[in-house]
Amino acid sequence: MNDDYSGMEVNLGCVEDRLTVSFDTTFDIPTPEGGRSEVTAVTTVDVVRSGTRYELRGLIKGDVQAECHRCLEPFHLSVEAAFDLVLNRGERAAPSPEGVEEEDFVAISATGKGLYDIFPRVREAVILEIPIKLLCRDECKGVCWKCGADLNSGDCGCGGQGNDPRWGTLRKFLNGESKT
Repeated sequence: MNDDYSGMEVNLGCVEDRLTVSFDTTFDIPTPEGGRSEVTAVTTVDVVRSGTRYELRGLIKGDVQAECHRCLEPFHLSVEAAFDLVLNRGERAAPSPEGVEEEDFVAISATGKGLYDIFPRVREAVILEIPIKLLCRDECKGVCWKCGADLNSGDCGCGGQGNDPRWGTLRKFLNGESKT
């Protein structure tokens, strides 16, 4: 997979008043660790035309292949994201329409083919919906600090279930046992 997916073009030339289009896609997004995660998503876009202005409302429902930050096991994360975009054919109107952010108001060529690629907006919306800490489930126990065994599968038996000694100084500080 790559970042340059270009199969999500909306043909604005086909829009008389309203149009709904749907895309079934698979693409990659970056992970916080510097790797890549695959996203499989269905994107539905409603387009409403008013003169030279096109209002696009997108809804993305997908599945991200992720790795749990506690137990390091792969899992699938369901994601639902949305985006709004206003396109204006020809010159950019002076102010953005009321309630529309500056970056969501785009001027497009009046002489072009009428195709607009929504993939960058879809990718951005999905990335913004992914939590910072990825957990396979809220009650994930993680791995043993001593032997690295997955504690969701049961007790590892190595005796590392107690407190990690590397946090001992902080624990003493928090309990008021600091040296004076």
